[in-house]
Amino acid sequence: MPLAPPPFVNAAAPITRPYPEQRILWPTFRGYGDGGGSDSGAFPSLTAIKARRAACPPEALTAFVETAWMAQDRILVLDDFLFKPQEGQSQQSRYEQILFWLPDVLVANDIRFLTNAHEDQAEQDAIQKLFNEHVVAINQRAPRRAGAAKIEIRFSLGSKFPYVHDRFAIIDNELWHFGATVGGLHSLVNAATRGWDAEGHDAVRFFNDAWDGDAQRGGRHG
Repeated sequence: MPLAPPPFVNAAAPITRPYPEQRILWPTFRGYGDGGGSDSGAFPSLTAIKARRAACPPEALTAFVETAWMAQDRILVLDDFLFKPQEGQSQQSRYEQILFWLPDVLVANDIRFLTNAHEDQAEQDAIQKLFNEHVVAINQRAPRRAGAAKIEIRFSLGSKFPYVHDRFAIIDNELWHFGATVGGLHSLVNAATRGWDAEGHDAVRFFNDAWDGDAQRGGRHG
């Protein structure tokens, strides 16, 4: 069963939602998660592990997708292989999974993805073009709180800031930490934690440091 369509968020009267509790979640296979869904609050069973591994593509972490849909200000993602599909998955399918996080009714304005350079420059350019076209649709559909939304992608993590092993996402002021691909897009057993105070843990400052790059590794981005 696919996720329900994202709710419409009125930018003129932003919602106030309680800060989520700190949790650890495992993406699994629909029917094996909590309440019959695909997100599990405990390690999945062997049956669920095998079902997820056989799925192509593996289902995203529902809690993360729903949180991205409701973002009010920002979605920041740091993941070295975010756009690299799973074995047997097409590149287009992986891109569609990520675009699904960003519905036309999205209110957040600051959307940034920091990842490694793609092996194929033409494919990297195609990714940029696809997301540029998508943000046009967002700006045409959703009411903006302060200026137009921007989707920015930098493929410079490995070359300008090669110091990060883990994957992170910041949605508004909530920090998510991922054991594998952001959004739960990896088929093997991996977990995500949520509910961390991004500002309190210096996550936004760290993301911006990585985004700008290390000046001693060929100069910082403008």
